[in-house]
Amino acid sequence: MGILRFFGLCLRAVIMAALVGGALAFAAVPSPYRAFTPELYDLTEAAPNVYIDDPAAAPRVLKMIAAAEDNVAAFFGELQTDPVWVLCTTTDCEDRMGMRANGMTYGFHLILMGPRGVNEMILTHERVHAELHRYMSITDVLGPKFPAWFDEGLATYLSGDDRPWMPADARESDWILEAKDFFSWVRLREGRDWRDSYGAAARLVAEIEQVAGRDGLRDLIRRVGENGEDFDAVYAEVMGR
Repeated sequence: MGILRFFGLCLRAVIMAALVGGALAFAAVPSPYRAFTPELYDLTEAAPNVYIDDPAAAPRVLKMIAAAEDNVAAFFGELQTDPVWVLCTTTDCEDRMGMRANGMTYGFHLILMGPRGVNEMILTHERVHAELHRYMSITDVLGPKFPAWFDEGLATYLSGDDRPWMPADARESDWILEAKDFFSWVRLREGRDWRDSYGAAARLVAEIEQVAGRDGLRDLIRRVGENGEDFDAVYAEVMGR
C-alpha cells in the first residue's frame, strides 16, 4: 500500500468517525430537531401528519387543530400548506424534545408544540406562521420577504391573543420595526417582557387593518409574497407614508 493511499484511508476513517460521533452526540442531546423524527422519541401518529405523546389526548387535540386551521383559513382562504404537527402534552415529552417555547414553526413544514401551547389560540398562532412561510425560502433567514415583526405580529393578531401589551397609540410600537429578521427580533426582545415586543408587533398589524381593511392586509401579503414586491415599499404605500 502506498504511503499516500495509507494516509488517505486514515484521513477518511477520521472523518467518518467524526461524522458518526457527531451524529450520535446530536441524537443523544434533547433538541427540538428531534421533532423531525418523532417516532424515535415515543410519539404516536394520531392522524396523518399529527404526532402526539399521549394517544388518549388525541381526540381533544385534533379538535383544537381543526379549529385553529379554520381560524387561519378564515383569513387566508383555502390553506396551501400541510405541516406536520408534533405535540407534547406532558413535561416529560417537552424535556425529551428539548422544548423551550410554547410552540415552534419550522418553515411551513413542521410545527412543534409544548404542553403550554396545546390550546386553540397558540395552535392558531403557529399555524399562521406556517401559512405565511409558504412564501419564504432558506434565503429568508437573513433577508426575509416579511420582516420578523410582521410575521410575529400577524400570528399574534390573528390568533386573538389578548396577553401582549398593545399600546393605544401605534407610534409607541414603531421601535419594533427594527426587527427585520430573527436575529434582530431576538436582540430587540433582550431585557424586555415578551408581552411588550409581541404587543408592539400585533399593534402595527392591527393598524394596517384599521387603515386598509382586512382585504388591504391580505393584499399586502399577496403583493409581497406572490408578486415579490418589497415589503417596506408596500407597507409605506398602504399606510400613506
